[in-house]
Amino acid sequence: MTAARLQRWLVIGQLAAALAVAAWLVRLGWGWPAALATSLALPPALHGLVLARHFVFARQAGSRPPPEHRMGLPAMLRAWLIETGCSLRAFGWLQPFREGARFPAPATAPDAGAARIPVLLVPGYLCNRAVWLPLAPRLAARGHVVEAVSLDPPFADLDAHAATLAAAVDALVERTGSPRVALVGHSMGGLAVRAYLRAHGTARVARVVTLGTPHRGTMLASFGIGESARQMRRASDWLAALEASEPASTRALMTIVLTHTDNIVVPQDDQSLPGARTVEFSGVGHLALMTDPRVCGVLEAELSDAATAHETEPASRAHATGPRPAAGAA
Repeated sequence: MTAARLQRWLVIGQLAAALAVAAWLVRLGWGWPAALATSLALPPALHGLVLARHFVFARQAGSRPPPEHRMGLPAMLRAWLIETGCSLRAFGWLQPFREGARFPAPATAPDAGAARIPVLLVPGYLCNRAVWLPLAPRLAARGHVVEAVSLDPPFADLDAHAATLAAAVDALVERTGSPRVALVGHSMGGLAVRAYLRAHGTARVARVVTLGTPHRGTMLASFGIGESARQMRRASDWLAALEASEPASTRALMTIVLTHTDNIVVPQDDQSLPGARTVEFSGVGHLALMTDPRVCGVLEAELSDAATAHETEPASRAHATGPRPAAGAA
């Protein structure tokens, strides 16, 4: 079963349950408009409550953010509200019903410039290519050819997705004529990208950007289903072997974006990798990383720099995490 089909059934099940609740309320004497409005509000309300619990757990069990990234209750509430909206849109509409949607064409004809590098977007756990639909127009407006993959079946071993990415990279290279593409992975998608690099190398890759990826695992993976969830657990053998297999030249291609308000990747500040550039934010949740204007600005800068940087010695980019950028603070 694909992630899209699974989520369609979940949405249909929630609607059926809401209608059953509405009918029950009518039998209690409610009018149909009030009963239907109340019952239809229950699924998103419960969704928001689950995410609120995630934020509370992440704050209690997660890493202590540095001073410039500490936030008060109003900022946390704002992050939760935005994350709830992003999650409802992703799991209630885009992923169940829009997986087959075409991404927009680039606003200008692709050329050899760095700003025109083709981009392959890789989604995370229980997600599919449609989760990237809100970001794709922004990248296309800057002249990028944009494509995305779905990582199905959704609970498979992460190494099994390397072939999916290899086929997508080859197709994007053939379609655009560009010798290299940029790979952008969200959450588990960043680990799938690294599995691809381990299996197929970096010859066709100009830059890798990961958003909210559990490079060193997440505590919440213990509650997940399938082999991929087990691989994302803290200190898993798979993560250790992946890290040990990566040469400095691979890490030099990588930019890691993390948020100290991540409600899924816990602990939050332990997701850097030696030799990769790390950019830190706060005030943005896990899914919202894909649409936050500050994060999108970092992504666009990385894509603009990718082709020209790759013409020089890749090792020139390799450096340890520098000072945390104040611009990422809430």
